[in-house]
Amino acid sequence: MSTPANRPSASRGAHRLNKGFLIAAAIIVAVILYGSLYPFTFYHPEGGVGPLKHLVRSWAEKPGRGDFIANIFLYLPLGFFLSLAVAGSGRTLPRILLVTLAGGALSTTMELTQYYIAGRVSAADDVYANLIGTLLGAIVGNFAGGHFLWLPIREIAANRVPSLLLALWLAYRLYPYVPAIDLHKYWDALKPVVFHPRPTGYDLFRYTAIWLTVGSLIESVGGRRRGWLLFPMFIAVVLSAKVVIIRKALSAAEIGGAAIALAVWLLLAISVSARIRATATALLLSAYILAERLEPFQFSAYGRAFGWIPFRSFLFGSVEVNITSFLEKAFLYGALIWLLEKSGLRSGMSTILVAIMLFAASWAETYLPDRSAEITDALMALLIGIIIAFVKTPTEGSRKGTA
Repeated sequence: MSTPANRPSASRGAHRLNKGFLIAAAIIVAVILYGSLYPFTFYHPEGGVGPLKHLVRSWAEKPGRGDFIANIFLYLPLGFFLSLAVAGSGRTLPRILLVTLAGGALSTTMELTQYYIAGRVSAADDVYANLIGTLLGAIVGNFAGGHFLWLPIREIAANRVPSLLLALWLAYRLYPYVPAIDLHKYWDALKPVVFHPRPTGYDLFRYTAIWLTVGSLIESVGGRRRGWLLFPMFIAVVLSAKVVIIRKALSAAEIGGAAIALAVWLLLAISVSARIRATATALLLSAYILAERLEPFQFSAYGRAFGWIPFRSFLFGSVEVNITSFLEKAFLYGALIWLLEKSGLRSGMSTILVAIMLFAASWAETYLPDRSAEITDALMALLIGIIIAFVKTPTEGSRKGTA
């Protein structure tokens, strides 16, 4: 006998507007508003041409690559979550266009408002990048929320959290994504392996922790049996891509760490349960995060002031450095929350533990030179944990800790 939740009409109604994804989209909108309007010092430019005319005049200005990519990434999650929030409402193409227009309207509003903010510049190329990001996010969200006959797409859609974490890691590791057709570049990418074949113990530990985490994510998406094939293939593809992509290079530490992680993953896969594997990987990843935050462990006797302004460090300095740093942290903190949940903890508890750990590490950074000790990392963990709770499918929540 079918229950009301399983009846077609009820199912259509339930999928017309997903409140969980709307909340996730609202979090992204809040981040966009904060990042676009900071430092919230409004003024009226004297003798200015007005916000609309100023924005239109910049329509043909050539954007910087880093800034353009950053604006794509800023709006891509908005398109993704909005697309999932309205999945099942109407036809695919109009839904994607509607989501893209919503992102474009928000972007245009932010650019017009920035005309009145000291230190901010409104530019049409930011709107172009935001539109592209929203469109890409909407397309990916449409795939993630749909039902497909092609098995790989179905499995990715059924494992949203590990799939998104893998996407974050690839976005971080392969930035700026531009391939080069140059034999000299390929040789330059291989030089560190040839001339510096002996990695340090810390570098091996670092790459082993990361690759073991990646292996756990791949196993969750493709299953343990196919993981035996997918994990080494993934390693080979990523390392090969780093040879081809500009400004990327291989290192003996990364190759060695990948090999160690693959061997450890295979050993754990045949000897212990999924919960124990997740727990071991979570402990290793948390040790790496703490080591990365606190090395070289040379603490001063007196601490600096703690920064309570969220995301302040991301709003200044090199755009490209900030992009890769944000993507890396989003992957690390999200993966640790996910691993702790797979090890048996509740989602909320996993998020709180990671946030507390990061807050303690940030506070300790006040005693380390040349570190930005602030609330950002702990807040990122809280926001990522909330988003994970809304993004994961019901089957992901029911499978945690299973073999």
